[in-house]
Amino acid sequence: MTDNKKKRRRSASRASSSLPKINVAVIIAALEEHVLGIKEMSASQVSAALALLKKALPDIAEVKKSVTDQPSQTHEDALGALE
Repeated sequence: MTDNKKKRRRSASRASSSLPKINVAVIIAALEEHVLGIKEMSASQVSAALALLKKALPDIAEVKKSVTDQPSQTHEDALGALE
């Protein structure tokens, strides 16, 4: 790999680590206030908030899939594995 490619990879990884994290709680609170009529939001603000939530939160279908893909284990089996 050339030195230029190495430098770009390092700078890209540094840039992503210095980006601010998406504050999901604040976005959800703003959307709740909008739904309840407390806070006015434009359509583009609502769309942006939903897009950020999709990016920050895992898709529930994927979470369900990963949970159901795991073999079920009884309580006794789990205790036996700990011993």
